[in-house]
Amino acid sequence: MKDYRVEEVTITANSIVVSLPEPIPNDGCKKYNLATTIYTISVSYLTCLDNGFTMLGEFKERTYKRTYKIQNLTPFTEYTLKLALSNFYFDKLSMGLQFSADVKLSTTGKLNAPEDVTIQVRTPTMAIVYWMPLKKLNCVAINYEVHWILASDVSFPNGTRKITSQHDKQLVNQPEHTLDGKFFTTIWSLLPGQKYLIYVRVYPTNFNNSFTDSLSKIIYMYSEPNNLVLSGVSINGMNISWIPSVISMIHYELEYKNDAMRKWQIANNTEVNNGKVTYYIKNLLPRSKYKFRLILRYPEYMEDFVWSPDERFTFQTLGKQMKT
Repeated sequence: MKDYRVEEVTITANSIVVSLPEPIPNDGCKKYNLATTIYTISVSYLTCLDNGFTMLGEFKERTYKRTYKIQNLTPFTEYTLKLALSNFYFDKLSMGLQFSADVKLSTTGKLNAPEDVTIQVRTPTMAIVYWMPLKKLNCVAINYEVHWILASDVSFPNGTRKITSQHDKQLVNQPEHTLDGKFFTTIWSLLPGQKYLIYVRVYPTNFNNSFTDSLSKIIYMYSEPNNLVLSGVSINGMNISWIPSVISMIHYELEYKNDAMRKWQIANNTEVNNGKVTYYIKNLLPRSKYKFRLILRYPEYMEDFVWSPDERFTFQTLGKQMKT
């Protein structure tokens, strides 16, 4: 028996149109002697269950036409189509159908946009993006991407303005979950004091050119902490002054060390005057360089934010240079 197969005509999100072959009579038979052909299409697919298992689904379609539209399908789903040809006498004699080899076709589609996108600024360089996951589609593997755009408005002396932008993205393969079922991911590389436009993109793993974006959100990052200032210095002591941001910080402390120290030391002797904090640090070595850093805490984020991560705040005590 010949292996008749369906041929793809068009595919949409919810339907597949196929072309069906004209039967070829066996040797010695004439075409006008053939009974009307009945085409039986077996359609099978996998259904994903809530417990993580899959179940094979199947249904059959019958037609006399050479072109047939299979409807009510699920987007982004692979369907296995097998074809069997029969006629009135097959049914009359209860002869079993012989199906062709598999033809695999996948429906297209467009995912819904991620919803309920919210963003929390946690530090001057870090923000957390939350969104509700899409309702589960039929065994569709989905990727999420978080996109952020830094927009800069530059003014020139002649009165002209120029808008520049920097676009970055972060693939979220395995998003974390909150207790209320939201997905979230953390962006660590933002710039202090800047305005960002952020949105979430979703697309099927095997169809990355068929993406859908959420509505965009605008955030303003916390400003960069004020610089540490060397306000006094002697042979064995330093005064370090700093003005904290009252609005965004809930805790701060100053640490210092030199290259010979194994651990950072906390500066405990402080004085606050008109919003300015002065740290009085004593018992230092003469003519020695000390590194300083701030340990900051911001609302809704209970981990330390270290400022600055580089060694920009390095100061030296006084003292005579040793003769060689």
